[in-house]
Order: sequence, then C-alpha cells, then structure tokens
Amino acid sequence: MKKPPERPLAALLGRGAQFGGDLSFEGRVRVDGTFKGRIFTEDVLEIGEHGAVDGEIDASVLIVAGTASGNVRARERLVLEATGLLKGQVESPMLEVHPGGRIDAVVRVVR
Repeated sequence: MKKPPERPLAALLGRGAQFGGDLSFEGRVRVDGTFKGRIFTEDVLEIGEHGAVDGEIDASVLIVAGTASGNVRARERLVLEATGLLKGQVESPMLEVHPGGRIDAVVRVVR
C-alpha cells in the first residue's frame, strides 16, 4: 500500500513528559511521552516508540510504535509498527501490523 504524504506535525508531547485529561486536536500529533485520558481527533495520532497512551483513543488514523491501551478506535486506518503494542479493545476498518508488532487485545476489523 502506498503511504500518503506526511503532514507537518501540529503538536508533540515529548519523551519524559506526562499529561492526563481530555485532548482533542486538528493536525498530526505525536506522543513520545505518557498520556492518560481521552484523545479525539479527525486527523492523525502517532504514538512514538517511547510513547504510551492509556485510556480512550478515537482517531481517524492511528500509528502505534509505542503502547496504546484501553478503548482504541481508528476510523480509517490503524498501523501497528514493529515496536508497537496494542492492549484492550481495538476497532478499525483497516489494520496494518508490521512484523514484531504485538497485540494483547480484542480486535474488531469493521467497515
């Protein structure tokens, strides 16, 4: 599958940073730190290799190289990189798992 062009980064939660609560945003956001709570976006959420999100994720596109746990929904596409881990309840119409990606979840691939 051809990868769409990468959009510029709108925000970054850096490695070592911790944040909790509700987060909604426009544009591509990357989490390299720790986030606990709810994230909603009509855009792209990236969880970097050292990033961890625990709670509820609802994104159009979700790219996981770190850890995503809880209720995870990617409305268009979910990409699990080789270093990524999915835990909890996962739902997406398209799931792409790279060799090495780990899943400890109930997964629903739905249209």
